[in-house]
Amino acid sequence: MPKFVAMAEPVLLSILFADRVITENNNKKGIIGTFDRFMSPSFPVVFPPWALYIAVTNLVGRHDFSISLEIMETGREILPINGDFNSMTLDDVVELTLNLNGVTFPEPGRYNLSVLIDGELIGNRVLKVEKLEQPPS
Repeated sequence: MPKFVAMAEPVLLSILFADRVITENNNKKGIIGTFDRFMSPSFPVVFPPWALYIAVTNLVGRHDFSISLEIMETGREILPINGDFNSMTLDDVVELTLNLNGVTFPEPGRYNLSVLIDGELIGNRVLKVEKLEQPPS
């Protein structure tokens, strides 16, 4: 039987944008309304509350994390998040659930969400923010 060999770095399992993430009494996560874009007729805009679900594994002990949402064209950061977590074994899945409110998107475009563990980039995902064209009235 093959042995499990630990990889030398964290493994990113998931980055999801959602309307809500619910943690049930048994610690299961309910991820409701996943999406890949926001749309608005005008900017700047603050969208209704939304959430991030991020899952990582292959880590043991205490680790710092940072999450950054930046406008891809300019590199301007609009959402910095920092924290830490503990993992008991390499095969534990650490689930970071972040409910967000009041994030201002200054302009339409592509926004890059980066996830760093202990200062090292482990993955990213693009969030599209588009201008909704209104039909003539």
